[in-house]
Amino acid sequence: MLLQPSTEFPVPPELVKEIITYLSPSECKTFSSVSRLARGHALPVIFEQLRYSGRVVPKIRNIHMARKDVKEVIRKLRLDSGIGEKSDCAIILQFLETLPNLRVFECYQFRLVQPAHHIQLMLSLRHTSLREFVFDTQSYLGAVEVPRPAGLTGLRKFSTNWLLVDNPDEPGSSLAHLYELVRSSLTTLVELRLDIDPENLLPDFDLQLLKPAGHTLRTFEYSLQHRDESILYLIPTIFPLLTKLSIQWNNGYRFKKHPHVYSVFWKESHIEALAKNTNLIDLTLSSDFEWNANDSFKADRDYAWWVRCYERRLNATRAVSSACPLLQHCSWVQMRIKHNNARIVHSFIIEERISDGDTIRVVRGLKQNWMGRDRSIVYNGRITEVLNCKLEALPGDIIGENDPE
Repeated sequence: MLLQPSTEFPVPPELVKEIITYLSPSECKTFSSVSRLARGHALPVIFEQLRYSGRVVPKIRNIHMARKDVKEVIRKLRLDSGIGEKSDCAIILQFLETLPNLRVFECYQFRLVQPAHHIQLMLSLRHTSLREFVFDTQSYLGAVEVPRPAGLTGLRKFSTNWLLVDNPDEPGSSLAHLYELVRSSLTTLVELRLDIDPENLLPDFDLQLLKPAGHTLRTFEYSLQHRDESILYLIPTIFPLLTKLSIQWNNGYRFKKHPHVYSVFWKESHIEALAKNTNLIDLTLSSDFEWNANDSFKADRDYAWWVRCYERRLNATRAVSSACPLLQHCSWVQMRIKHNNARIVHSFIIEERISDGDTIRVVRGLKQNWMGRDRSIVYNGRITEVLNCKLEALPGDIIGENDPE
């Protein structure tokens, strides 16, 4: 049954809802001043997702003074790179306590929430039915505090860049602190991302502690400091239902002393381990292919080397896709490839095609920024060769177009 138009705003509510769908957030702000009916429909569009960056404290103070109906529609809050005094964290924690329907909370490189605030942060969020929690500690290089905070329950997604080191009075406290943040939601997690890279070298996280997540977890993204290839064999036994897996061995600590020893060397036996992930659709690894090929980086603009690196990963993707029949996306992160320690990602998609009545799997690469035109190979400041890097000249089938002439 259609609702009757409001006497103060003689437009059917159904039409008001449709109008809102065509308006930008700024236009919704203007529209919300027309009537109480318009305001009620516009509020979720304006305030459902909030993102504050820069000096966030004055912005938080302003929204903290908003009416209850405004706070009730806030579903997602993202804070980026807060700049301010340590005491400014108090207003943020107070604001979080007033958001009854918050579902997603993200802290990216956020300076105000320091380890001393972690317990209060968890308490400020406990009343919500939070489903996604992104907690990035990159802006605070320090030690964890004791006692450790109890994490949130019922999370479906937990993601962190964890750079905090052990408390001097408690060896092993950094990873124990991280585990407590995750533990309470292990039986509900669907997505888990742990990027662990403190300034000091720590032991690897004990993945066996995460085994209660095995029945629900579908996405696991893990960056670790040690070159531990055994996790390739361990992960299928802990998380048997994964559809997305990312492992990056990023040993920056060891790299300072041994520039060519930062990641796990690719082995054919790794294919057998990956095949045990029987539901795998999306795979990302940072395996090193160049060490065993005795083909290390020599110059930034040696594009012939780039082609060889790409072809090695193309061949590996073909082998992995044969062992993992559901695989659709495969990416290889290649780190430390330039003098500025840059990285590139070799991405491939796997498609099924019919050939002579049979279904075959075809691996296709995604165009990278060095592909698509002739490239000059430079050694010691001199052009030694011009290499054809147009897509049709490169190995395999590449999705994209050549650069304009």
